[in-house]
Amino acid sequence: MTYTALYRRWRPLVFEDVVEQEHVVKTLKYSVKTGRISHAYLFCGTRGTGKTSMAHILSRAINCLNPQDGNPCNECEICKGIMSGSVMDVIEIDAASNNSVDNIREIRDEVVYTPSRAKYKVYIIDEVHMLSSGAFNALLKTLEEPPGHTVFILATTEPHKLPATVLSRCQRFDFRRISIEGIMDRLDKISSSNGVTIQKEALRLIAKMAEGALRDAISLLDQCISLGKSRISPDDVISVAGLVKDTFTEGLVNAIKAGDVDRVLSLVDELVMSGKDISRFVSDLLQYYRNLLLCKVAGKPEDVIEAPHDAIMVMRKQSENFDRGEIVYILKELSILESNLKWAGNPRILLEVALIKLCCNELSPGNDDILERLDALERKVANADIMNTNPAAKIKKNSGDEIPLFTSEHKNKNADDSKKFSTGEIAPTGGPDGSNHKKAHSIKPAESGTSGLKPLEVWNGIIDELKKNGRMTLYSYLLDTKAVLLDEKHAGIIFPKHEGVKKDFISKAENLQVIENMAGKLLGRDVKVGCFAEDELNFPCESREERDELVEKGRKIARIFDAPLNIIML
Repeated sequence: MTYTALYRRWRPLVFEDVVEQEHVVKTLKYSVKTGRISHAYLFCGTRGTGKTSMAHILSRAINCLNPQDGNPCNECEICKGIMSGSVMDVIEIDAASNNSVDNIREIRDEVVYTPSRAKYKVYIIDEVHMLSSGAFNALLKTLEEPPGHTVFILATTEPHKLPATVLSRCQRFDFRRISIEGIMDRLDKISSSNGVTIQKEALRLIAKMAEGALRDAISLLDQCISLGKSRISPDDVISVAGLVKDTFTEGLVNAIKAGDVDRVLSLVDELVMSGKDISRFVSDLLQYYRNLLLCKVAGKPEDVIEAPHDAIMVMRKQSENFDRGEIVYILKELSILESNLKWAGNPRILLEVALIKLCCNELSPGNDDILERLDALERKVANADIMNTNPAAKIKKNSGDEIPLFTSEHKNKNADDSKKFSTGEIAPTGGPDGSNHKKAHSIKPAESGTSGLKPLEVWNGIIDELKKNGRMTLYSYLLDTKAVLLDEKHAGIIFPKHEGVKKDFISKAENLQVIENMAGKLLGRDVKVGCFAEDELNFPCESREERDELVEKGRKIARIFDAPLNIIML
């Protein structure tokens, strides 16, 4: 005799057999008992939640010769004929392969004829969202006002793809994902009837992998039973499903945290050579880090984590080595990896690159989340033992010399100087080597620095707009800057001398374009923007050397704006 798959043998026959869809069962049973049968139903939900099974039960219930409390008896000739396919009044159509206008026109031409044996002619259209636009248009009128003997039952996993005109003509029922406990109870019943004992943890593992789809869970159980064992363990499920053990994932997470790239690459090679599915592994790794985050923030993680008590204790201890922001960052990176793997020709390369990046834990200059970047910088400083409660913390060089860093006097002096510079009391001076120019201290504000240039009045507005538009990296990099008008068509952003990295980042064409667009909107005219260090706009002219330096600075400004410059020395 031909073997029948478990999910087909255990397909529900009455409403009560459909697992955890009581909200749908209650309504449909009442409709059958009272005879309030609608002309069109729409069953929505993810795969394996009972949509098609419910449609079959409903088609028998409304045609049954001897209904039992709203359920079909499954014993009368109509019920048996529908189940065997001999009653032609129940037609099931797969819209994925019958999605043309002509297929729907055939239905429209047939509905006018009365059923041959049953009370209602039922059309079950599965995956109805696959119909073409023309097919939907052909179905609309019939769906709105079908003959009294016709019932349409539409099933779909993507109701958002259906036209609103179709949705408004149907009674809609949304099927929920089935809980892990519900799946475990059903699998335990099925395995017992087949003379197989399955451990509770193995049941839980199958239920977690099914992700709310009972049909997927039953298919995996069928595969495990095919091993020929009378007792199925979690290791059997892991072997059949191509999963990795929790100890493997735990070891990989520890290696990533330690930054052990060699160990990480070795584990990836072990994963690939054992034939495991990389996409599934990344999903499992995402779930593991999610559990670590819950262990970090939840008072009772066991209430929200589906895992054995011992595994939760291990993850709880492991989460103590992580910062919350660090786990969130890793989850974002793995989510991006999971998405990219769908289109990858060589998924191993993407996996290795992503894990190496996590090991190095490097910050990306293009990352717009300033809080994450600051958290990571703080962690690097703490790991380097630079932070010290002593305000005169020191670093020792190889020679044994001690160099004071960031003393309070130094910081206060810099703050005072910065304040005076912003108010125009002093002008920044200094050559390329950081030394002061001769007589720089005696230069009047109107003769040097940026004080002789007109400030860009809309600069604060530009910075605020960057913040409002979510450009947090640009916003944070420009907080300590000033802007001046060089002429009516050119403006300069002035960075402190020690902020060369920020200056280089803002100087990128795409970043300057954003700033120029905002400046143009606020000023009402086009403005070309360039980036300068403080000393690049300081033009003292006391000697020939200083005049040469002035000429060089003028040429540099011309190069920044790509403008012609003709210098005549008098």
